[in-house]
Amino acid sequence: MPDLATLFEQNAAAAAAEVVRCERTPLAVRTAVERAAEGARTIVLCDPEFLPVPLFAGLRGLAGVISKPDEEQLATAEVGVTEAFAGVASTGSVCVTLGHPLIGATSLLMPLHIALLPADRIVERPRQLFDPDRFNGHGLKRNLVFITGPSATADMGPLVHGVHGPHRLHILLLE
Repeated sequence: MPDLATLFEQNAAAAAAEVVRCERTPLAVRTAVERAAEGARTIVLCDPEFLPVPLFAGLRGLAGVISKPDEEQLATAEVGVTEAFAGVASTGSVCVTLGHPLIGATSLLMPLHIALLPADRIVERPRQLFDPDRFNGHGLKRNLVFITGPSATADMGPLVHGVHGPHRLHILLLE
């Protein structure tokens, strides 16, 4: 049986998400985000709630980062960068908490969503997020959104990506 990080990586890739393992350092995170967002003119960065702020500090200096986007900038931004509250190995899903400023728009509206997921916050099954002894019980206290690969729908015929969410999901698996 593979470890949870490997199982997560396999299932996320099977759901059409891109997964890149990354050192948990500010320079490594900046380099990985820069590569993933290559060519983007606008990047909305959502401040972290669970990850250390210094991991995000270097991202503010990237070209195109909008620190306090207005409605027009939110509507037209190309990349959104957020932390993931947790990951679910069995589905390859990232779990994002809602309620923190900009996180809903940043994770769901931009064509490319880059999620920073600490490998030690991966659980095997979704129900484990709601264990009061896990993650200080935050899974019971938050509104959560599960994101599994890029958005897709086949409601009107053939499968179409990016209709009601990101066209691409890029996950930085922080080791």
